[in-house]
Amino acid sequence: MNRKKDCLFVLQVVTFTKKRRQHKDDYQPFIKEVWNVSFYKNLKEAEAGISWFLNEHSEWDDIYCFYIHKVPQGVFLSPYWPDSYAVWLYDQHGTLIDERPYPSYRFGCHFGGRPKEKLRFHIGDVVEYRSRLCIVIAVPEEHCDRMMDETDDSYCVLYLEQDFEHFWLNHAHPECIRVMPPRFPISQKVQDQITRVKEWYAECLKEYEK
Repeated sequence: MNRKKDCLFVLQVVTFTKKRRQHKDDYQPFIKEVWNVSFYKNLKEAEAGISWFLNEHSEWDDIYCFYIHKVPQGVFLSPYWPDSYAVWLYDQHGTLIDERPYPSYRFGCHFGGRPKEKLRFHIGDVVEYRSRLCIVIAVPEEHCDRMMDETDDSYCVLYLEQDFEHFWLNHAHPECIRVMPPRFPISQKVQDQITRVKEWYAECLKEYEK
């Protein structure tokens, strides 16, 4: 298949909607959705689509991010876990902030490591994943001995909801392109929970290393 000729570049506009807080100092709960999808012949045109959208909707304050997926024509793809040849992530202002420049698992194992300069987050950073705050506890390997897939190009994160009585980590392994910096202010109450989780995790590591 000629990828240059037989590909489309799919632009997704992701927006967010705030939900009601249970307590005033909770981290702002919200939901995300793909609000708009458009199709282009190449990456340059798709990026121009981001600029056009921002100019046309300059009053909007609920844009979360933009994704551009390079996808093959004539192939059935899942809308929930889209396979692609590459993905680019742009922030709410249309600035490119991350990418997966290689094909996903369906099209072969291509991940060979993520250079340090391509890491947006590091161990100890607080991030958002699936509309929840998390703490980064591991980052992708810089160099891999074998070619792996996009699931290895991921951070390991701890959620703030933990069972502190047991050594069981409520965690996830999100792809790097699915992780974002916190969008909303973090209250002192939430910051105290972040500190507690970090200290508890440090103690868990000490126990594990004994």
